[in-house]
Amino acid sequence: MQSFNEAFLHFLWKNQELKGVEIIPVYGISLEVIHPGETNPDAGPDFFNAQVRLDGTLWAGNVEIHINASDWFKHGHTEDSSYDSVILHVVYYHDCDITRSGKEIIPAAMIRFVPGLLTRYHRMLDSASWLPCDGEIRSVPSVIRTQALSSLLVEKWEKRCSEMETQRSELNNHWEALLHHQVCRGFGVPVNTVPFEMLATLIPVNELIRIKTNLFSLEAMLFGQAGMLDTVIPKDIYMESLVREYRRIGNRLGNNRVPSYIWKYMRMRPSSFPTIRIAQLAAFIQQSYPLMGWLKKRPTLEEWTALCRVRCSDYWNNHYRFGKPSGFQRKKVGIRFIQGFLVNTIAPFSFFFGKQQGKKEYTEYAIALMEDLPPEKNYVTSRWRKNGLNAENAFESQSILYLYKQYCKAKRCLECQIGNYVILHGKEDK
Repeated sequence: MQSFNEAFLHFLWKNQELKGVEIIPVYGISLEVIHPGETNPDAGPDFFNAQVRLDGTLWAGNVEIHINASDWFKHGHTEDSSYDSVILHVVYYHDCDITRSGKEIIPAAMIRFVPGLLTRYHRMLDSASWLPCDGEIRSVPSVIRTQALSSLLVEKWEKRCSEMETQRSELNNHWEALLHHQVCRGFGVPVNTVPFEMLATLIPVNELIRIKTNLFSLEAMLFGQAGMLDTVIPKDIYMESLVREYRRIGNRLGNNRVPSYIWKYMRMRPSSFPTIRIAQLAAFIQQSYPLMGWLKKRPTLEEWTALCRVRCSDYWNNHYRFGKPSGFQRKKVGIRFIQGFLVNTIAPFSFFFGKQQGKKEYTEYAIALMEDLPPEKNYVTSRWRKNGLNAENAFESQSILYLYKQYCKAKRCLECQIGNYVILHGKEDK
């Protein structure tokens, strides 16, 4: 038989009701598994809150799973009192009895399975294809694929929520400041995220709101704190004026700046240079801040698009960098940037806000906004489309991208509903 790991046994325990999997009690006791329990991602027994009936008596507690029963000792569970809550020890090889600290034997059961399950699992693990289940995914019912995608974007957002909760605490629960940090992060995607986040920490959002009526002052403050006015020798009137204005208004912000060398320009379209994005950020702040007021109104996609469609001040019509004239082109925020900004910034923030405030209307609004936005089109979504999984909107394309990056590339097929179906019902080897 091919080798297998505990993760595979976990998968079998969760799917024991399906054909080809059997749980055999040790010593002839009767066993009925009522509920296998919930997976425990942290330290302690593998499954929490399981329910089993042993010789007619209902037990509720935790389940531990090993390949060999003796692995209990190898993993150091004997010295951990949290394992006294284990009501069933599930193993492949029962090579010894295991007792609780009170010396009573923990009931045990052995997992058995048809070889085809392991063969199909190894076929995906050993696959050299970009997609472990490539060639088989079309056989997966559409309802399974839909169910798999429906939960993935929320899973991704849950991780973002954890990050935002930490940041909100650092900002003394200031929602406007947190949203500003997320906005700056969005303007920095993908390669200048870090310096934009640093810039957000160096200027209190209330200071930006205070001077928002003057676009030039906003530009001076943002470019100055970005460290871009310390390293240039003024070559035109605009640059000289920025330096003077920053000296006038920037002294109350302290001496910290974003190190100029952190900003990235290489292998980027000039329209995405950080200088252009900062000028666009200044225009966006002037038009939309304070932004929480807008978000609480739950604008439509068309209203968000109009709000975000700002353009740089006139200097940038023929510049991409300070002091280097270029051909004339109005530097307005493009529709693709706006759509990405709504996908990666506004929708996740609205989801987090609704979750923290206990207001379901904001979490539902975030999902509805994603469903209104068009799907991203890239290499990954194109490959999935050829396998019959075509994204109709941004909710689905984001789910597909997350599925590929977090599950397919890491071959976490045992944790994927699509992978599960292929293992349990996939084609047999000839």
